[in-house]
Amino acid sequence: MENTILSDKFSNFKNESVKDFPVWINTQAKEVPEIFKKYAYPINSWPVIINKDVAAMLEKLCVQLPKLLHQIPKLYFNNDQKKIADYYFSGNAMVSQFAMICHEKNIESGCRLDLTLSKKGFQVLEINVGSSIGGWQVQSFESIIRKLHPELSNQETRRNYHSENSQKYYIKFLVDKVLQHVKIQGDEVNIFVKMGNIEDKQVEAINLAFFDEMLKKEFSKRGLRGEAFTGKLKDLKLNQGKIYLENTNIHGIIILNLEGEEIPLDVFRSFILDNVYLPDHIASGMYGDKRNLGLLRELAEQGKFSTEDNQLILQSIPWTANITDREVLYNQEKISMLNLLRTKKDELVIKAAQGFQGKDVFIGKFSSSTEWEEAIETAIKNGHFIAQEFSDSLDFFAPNKQHDWTPHKLIWGAFGFGETYGGVWVRMSEVATDVGVINSATGAVEAIVYECVS
Repeated sequence: MENTILSDKFSNFKNESVKDFPVWINTQAKEVPEIFKKYAYPINSWPVIINKDVAAMLEKLCVQLPKLLHQIPKLYFNNDQKKIADYYFSGNAMVSQFAMICHEKNIESGCRLDLTLSKKGFQVLEINVGSSIGGWQVQSFESIIRKLHPELSNQETRRNYHSENSQKYYIKFLVDKVLQHVKIQGDEVNIFVKMGNIEDKQVEAINLAFFDEMLKKEFSKRGLRGEAFTGKLKDLKLNQGKIYLENTNIHGIIILNLEGEEIPLDVFRSFILDNVYLPDHIASGMYGDKRNLGLLRELAEQGKFSTEDNQLILQSIPWTANITDREVLYNQEKISMLNLLRTKKDELVIKAAQGFQGKDVFIGKFSSSTEWEEAIETAIKNGHFIAQEFSDSLDFFAPNKQHDWTPHKLIWGAFGFGETYGGVWVRMSEVATDVGVINSATGAVEAIVYECVS
């Protein structure tokens, strides 16, 4: 069988009976942490196998593109706060000023690239930035998948397959950045995790315990101690420039779900004084704007980066542009944006610049003429939408729910934590039921990725 999720290792797995286990793993297995016993999305019992070259390309993209993203304010806007305010913050000069103060502190945060592997190679559809990037949770199912497959579990062959532990990289990066940016006194480090409004206190406690366990393992490696805490951001108070939750000094704050709360001024003041690490500061919304992909392409076309970086951008980021009533250059031809959207419908995607989980995404080839026209009108009226060249995934044979191997489309979620590549996971959707948007929240199946290192 050609072009399967098992890459060129399909024959190594071929003796495994596909009827011996369900195609989706059992999340109630004892190996699964309590936090994921009721995981919302199906996890494929079969892995995705990649080779060293694919892993190396993903690493290059995950490490390099976030660095180039951070250069946009200077290279595209010349650090002009009015231009930045007009583009990202609806003209709000004060918010723009605060955002640039945050930006100039050069605080690194984790990122996740969403990519498709097309005929052109990997194409970057989005660059997600901040603590709430998601997807690293899937690593908790890795040990179950290994046990299901002799090729992954046998002593003779298991060492040939490596799966990057995104969770460990996430936590290590968090502690690294806290120690880099905050003046720690003594050996105690405490992290506040904003989880959103979880009404069930038992569920909240389970979630907190998961983070606390991972943090304490990382602290132990460094001779440190500390805990994870949660609650409402408004409960955090400033005392002599430092942030406290009651009597506990908080050194890092990660926001998994803001859910209606705003970052208190006390937290912002402490962040400015380098007394708390806050990766989800005001400028993080600027970094996560999908219009940046188009700006990166414009800068690369103008030769603003190194030759290698210009080439990386132009090869890996599909044509992307902010939707406004203007002329654009598409395939070396000047054309009005509205005319382009209407005449090249099947080649394009319309999506919200700050959208997530596949929301407000309209794919031309899967939309009726009426739906597409409504999407254009919404985009023009809103002003914060992009048009992007549709990058269709190659077909990969994978098992469907009935365990029949059929063509699937894949979206790759690859992590970058500063200079460190944090691994990759996959969401897949069967071609027979393909509607264009491949997202866990819209029915895609998730899968763990192994690099074959032999």
